[in-house]
Amino acid sequence: MTSALTMEAVVAAFATAVAVWLWLGENPLDRLRPARAAPAWWPFRQGRPRIEFGTRRAAARAQAIADGVPVVCDLLAVCVEAGRPARIALRVVAEASEEPTRGILLGISHQIELGVDELHAWQALAKEPGYRGVARDMARSVRSGVALGDLLRGHAAQARASAETAARERARQVAVSGVLPLVTCFLPAFLLVGVVPIFGGIIGRLLG
Repeated sequence: MTSALTMEAVVAAFATAVAVWLWLGENPLDRLRPARAAPAWWPFRQGRPRIEFGTRRAAARAQAIADGVPVVCDLLAVCVEAGRPARIALRVVAEASEEPTRGILLGISHQIELGVDELHAWQALAKEPGYRGVARDMARSVRSGVALGDLLRGHAAQARASAETAARERARQVAVSGVLPLVTCFLPAFLLVGVVPIFGGIIGRLLG
């Protein structure tokens, strides 16, 4: 009986070692093979980290601009409802905003102050994330004198709803992407602790 238990323990330990070696081991012959160039998709390929950093930085800037749309629209609405012209309201809101929104609005304000047609200056704002509808209505007000307060508040509400939807989508993506690391961590432990001893016991009984 003791001999059978000893054989079972040895087989279980051997099976565990083989499983660990297959999971983490490296073929010694691979060290004798010549090194190959990293493929294009390899994350540490020369130049790739810099490109990815620039992409992430641009995405972060675009997100910051879009996040500032509701506050900018609300402040513009307050200013125009108080009787300020749109170009003056733009200057006031720009000085009260943070970067990168501050630089964008000041750029539009400087164009108007330098004599650029106000219609074209407002249309240039449409290139920024989240400002297409705002730029369209601001340019329309220059031509027709349409009231801006309600329009701007409508843009603010729409931007907040879009931001909430985007935040939920990002949260869902984070939840989905977190499944793979959990599986990678727990699956080997489950195999070594739960499966390998069972097979080791079966093999031990067969050999004993």
